Amino acid sequence: MNPQIQNQEFMLKESIKHFLTSYHIDNSDYSSFESIFFRLIQTMLDPPLEVTWFYSAITFHAAKSSSQNSPSTRVLIAKDLLNLLISCSNLSSASKKIGLLAPVIYELYNIVCDSRKRGLSVKMEVDKLVEDMFSYVMMSAAVYDYGNGDVKSDNAVACFEDLVRVWTTDRGGGSCNFADNSRVFFPLLSDGTWKGVNVRCGVRELVVIVLCELFFLKLYLSFGSEMCTEDFLKDKQDQAVQTIKGFRNSYFIDMLLKMLLEPCLPVASLLSSEDAVILHKVLYDAVILVDYSFYSGRWAQSSDCHSKKLALLWVLVADRAIQFARAKNDQARANSYLNAFRESQLMDELIKWATIQAGVTEQNARPDITTPKALINWLFVLEDHEIQVFDHNISLAYAKAVSKVASESPLNHNILGWKKNDPNKDQEMDDMSNNGSPGALCLMNPENDVGRKRKEFSSDVQESRVKQVRLESSVRSVGNEVINISSDDDMES
Repeated sequence: MNPQIQNQEFMLKESIKHFLTSYHIDNSDYSSFESIFFRLIQTMLDPPLEVTWFYSAITFHAAKSSSQNSPSTRVLIAKDLLNLLISCSNLSSASKKIGLLAPVIYELYNIVCDSRKRGLSVKMEVDKLVEDMFSYVMMSAAVYDYGNGDVKSDNAVACFEDLVRVWTTDRGGGSCNFADNSRVFFPLLSDGTWKGVNVRCGVRELVVIVLCELFFLKLYLSFGSEMCTEDFLKDKQDQAVQTIKGFRNSYFIDMLLKMLLEPCLPVASLLSSEDAVILHKVLYDAVILVDYSFYSGRWAQSSDCHSKKLALLWVLVADRAIQFARAKNDQARANSYLNAFRESQLMDELIKWATIQAGVTEQNARPDITTPKALINWLFVLEDHEIQVFDHNISLAYAKAVSKVASESPLNHNILGWKKNDPNKDQEMDDMSNNGSPGALCLMNPENDVGRKRKEFSSDVQESRVKQVRLESSVRSVGNEVINISSDDDMES
């Protein structure tokens, strides 16, 4: 490592240590820290993200400790924080400019939540600041290939764990472990997503987190007292689609798809049950019905693992979207999702990739698949024939999406490819089964939540047993013979 970088990291670690000590003995005089790091930043054309974060965190905490704790004042402090982060990154890469904004989203979310608890409203002020930040991100994202072209974007953020503690110290973060602190610092990530954040977080990962959090915060703020009409729904759908297109980041859509496989969306707890249903419709429509540039491309015969994972996630979400629409008695929407699946190049490339892996060379030997559920089942048959399709995370997402549990297979068919006597995997499957079925989207009343989840999960497991028997009897081989997969979805559509 460069000696200068080593010295900077040592200085940063020691400064963080002293700052946290000062904070917890109620010493609110941070002028010495501010002076040292202000001079340091003035000597740099493009200050490291870590240095900028620590300096801005000091000024942020100093401003909060010396002012009134009213929501309006806090919004002004957040605005000053945004301006400081922007001014310190004029010559930075687009990725760094976006990644730096995580603390601003963290504070704005806290302002919104704290104001709700106190019956106060600062929606207009927060809206304006979010719009400013959104415009800034869109300008940064307009840089060609910003997510991949910056070679430094894969580098881990130095002292990331300690910096998260600095930002969250006024909310107990100074004495908590990293998992708890990261959950506080990234409040708009779903449970499954923030668990994937680790101390080796890189700039590219940080960019995706910021994009997701800003996406959900902006969507949440757009909900209000307005009645749900077709025009309102269409407006939200257009907003979501334009945002996805504007971000131009396939890793962002990857994380968004994973969130849609979670039992709850990040802002669901802040919305009414009716608005939560609308939010799901908006997001499902946005990711399933629109053909984005990163959904296209020929990758079946390449080593592009990212495109394969994205296609798998999209299929899982398509299956869940169809289930969601049918549960709401919205057959028209379910049919639109089904048609989008059948016409999708993602599905075509995924089947092509899988048949190549299976050694199928004849065109007429490819499976006749018309529904996401049928494709998922077929892919798991390939997995059982030692053709690796799903990685571990995707397998977990599938278990959540379609409530299939490997140990419940009637023919002891280990479709997930896990060893039978692995207690860690058994425990993980137990944890997943306790999370409930895919229908449990945090849209029901808390009083009925437990009972309904048990009934739905029991029903789904029973259904999976029946369909697995059908699947086993319908698959003759995974070689060069024709593979026919039937599905109840065909009858329902």
